[in-house]
Amino acid sequence: MNRSSKTGIFIAVVFGLVMLVGLPYYIFSVMKKHSSSNAQDDAIVYMHNGKPVLATVLKKFQASSVRSSKGFTSVSGSSKLYAQAIDIETGKVLWSHRLKAENNRGQDWGDAILLGQSSRYLFFLRNELYVISKETGEIVARNENLKDLQDKLLTESSIYPTFINNYAYNDSLQAVVIKGSDGLTYLLDGNTLQTKQEDNPYFEKSTHKPHHIDYNTQLVTITREGELYSALMSDKDQQLLQQGNKIPYGPREAARRFLFTGKQLTLQKANNDLYLYGGFLKAANQDTLLFSQNDPLYYKGIYQLLSRGDEKHQTAFQLPGGGHIILHRTTVERDAPILLTAVKQDGKKLWQIATNMRNIVKVIELPDHLVVMASQENNNSFSDLLYISLSDGSTRKYNFKDGTFSPLIGK
Repeated sequence: MNRSSKTGIFIAVVFGLVMLVGLPYYIFSVMKKHSSSNAQDDAIVYMHNGKPVLATVLKKFQASSVRSSKGFTSVSGSSKLYAQAIDIETGKVLWSHRLKAENNRGQDWGDAILLGQSSRYLFFLRNELYVISKETGEIVARNENLKDLQDKLLTESSIYPTFINNYAYNDSLQAVVIKGSDGLTYLLDGNTLQTKQEDNPYFEKSTHKPHHIDYNTQLVTITREGELYSALMSDKDQQLLQQGNKIPYGPREAARRFLFTGKQLTLQKANNDLYLYGGFLKAANQDTLLFSQNDPLYYKGIYQLLSRGDEKHQTAFQLPGGGHIILHRTTVERDAPILLTAVKQDGKKLWQIATNMRNIVKVIELPDHLVVMASQENNNSFSDLLYISLSDGSTRKYNFKDGTFSPLIGK
């Protein structure tokens, strides 16, 4: 055998080994890149053994086929739904249950929903009811365990967040409200799991309002505490206000915003710190309207500033020692990454976090921390969880796809 033949055989063997090892790895890498794990914005936080726990619906999508043509990528695959709980301080998964009940057509189809919580249980829905103990993380009841209602429980599929069928959790009643197959309404007590018929025709009313999540729904662009007003607006806005003219209306107006404070609309710039499309983080679960439409100043600037954030939530989140958290973009691009900057009342910067995320889905307030659910998309799911210390901005980030829990470095 001559030297060229040996060289040819060597090259063929090497090529074969590369294909044998490299091709499966390449396919695995492509499928992993297009797979995802996202949690839902109906997630809740509760305390267990003195530690905060996040309970959520987790949707795992596994890609099985990826096709690209003329600049478009088509991905096929399958999804699995889980009820899951995570220790927010450590990123440890405490428990996870696959939700795979079939619907009334015998199909493993439909979305899952976290309906709510009592002091003892979490209530998930995926074609049928799942009752999970907060203490042990075990499934303590499903439809088949509710003997008094078993023949009346419906298993129609739901589509989150638009259509949630036949089940709802009512906080004031501390009970799951159930629409029976006989058209009557039943209650499942949230703590005792006892059932009874309810005369109130609960499901004749609207029990769920679909909501749209985007960056601007987390913002308050003008707020007040007593007579002190605070606003995020541009130099041009201030100039127009001083001249008695209207300022532009809408969330995409005045990209270059600064912090202004003062009495009523006689506002002065606190400093020259720039906040692109900035606004104060709104206070969670506070629908207080701070400004009246009967105020002579309302349509001379307040109304227009409110249009740049969530108009119905006018109370800004306050730091424990006073001051606010400002959400803003890194650039003027519509989906640029979000920065979180904590400032004192006078505008002095306390800390800043580069989230590297493009949307904030939901924020839950704890005494010394914020739990921020963030994603790269404008929808009702989130891929990452930020656990932020309010004292110094130190942040840990949990990624649902990789299961990693790592620190973010603030500025």
